[in-house]
Amino acid sequence: MNKHKQKRRRPINVLLIDDDIDLASSLRNRARRYQVLITYKTNFKEGFEELMATQKYQAVILDGKAPMTPDQPKGTEAENFVHEAMTKLRELELTHQRTIPFCVHTAWYAQLEPGLRNRAKLFDKKKTAVDDNKMEEMFEYLHLSIADLEETKVKQQHVEVFEFAEQYLDEEDNGLLLSILAAKVTAKREVLLERLAFIRRIEESLLNVFCKECLGTDPMLFGLSGQSRGKDLIELIKKRKLAPLHVSFMMYVIYTTQSLAVQHKAPESSEFYNYPITPYTVHTFVNALLDMIVWVKYTIENGLKESGTGDYGDVTSTT
Repeated sequence: MNKHKQKRRRPINVLLIDDDIDLASSLRNRARRYQVLITYKTNFKEGFEELMATQKYQAVILDGKAPMTPDQPKGTEAENFVHEAMTKLRELELTHQRTIPFCVHTAWYAQLEPGLRNRAKLFDKKKTAVDDNKMEEMFEYLHLSIADLEETKVKQQHVEVFEFAEQYLDEEDNGLLLSILAAKVTAKREVLLERLAFIRRIEESLLNVFCKECLGTDPMLFGLSGQSRGKDLIELIKKRKLAPLHVSFMMYVIYTTQSLAVQHKAPESSEFYNYPITPYTVHTFVNALLDMIVWVKYTIENGLKESGTGDYGDVTSTT
């Protein structure tokens, strides 16, 4: 691999499930030179609990045979481990729309290969232990598999947005942001309303970040007069012209539309009763949300501007 290219590559977070602690520790140290950050667990139960507890892991390396539980006696490991693990990864993909590339790194290569052929990429521990090229091949496989994921492509398209999100938004908000940018929007009303709810949730989180990082104020101090905290903050931003006009305008439109069309049942006399939501509505709101993120990011980095006309950078990301 070209060393210059290797240095520029973004690190990936990989979960290793392997009961050989010495090998796992060695593998973790060797992986760093290939921009792979490894966390390891020694059994199926703890490994998948770790995988479900956080979204940070982008790929998994499975041992060929490992304990199913922490208290499984040494020497009773069997290949049902790897089959159970692969089934669990498939369930994760189907039920949580979370695809995690994986490979099998095993000392039982010859024994396991026939049963895993065309189902999993196998690497032989005996070869990777002594051949750096074989080790690099395994890590390159994970890098390329991750790069081929739709979510990776989305993040590459919106680098500035996700750099901000990973620093200031929580894991759930990051997942929702990825969801609304990656998913193909259908015309089903329930799906469209769900997308609007996600957008509104992220908008509220952005307002909280803006309040804390730019105003230096606790967001909980807003909304004490009886109206919502979000509405209070939006009105402050509009009144002081802290955001460009189109940003503050769309903040209010998203807030109002989602409140009446999604959260609360609008009366039949209201213009929001059975409000006509289309995929274009969602696209418009997503683009507005991206503008909000870039504006908050710029304001954190450059300070408040009360003209409402300040240039806050070029936005190259589009839905």
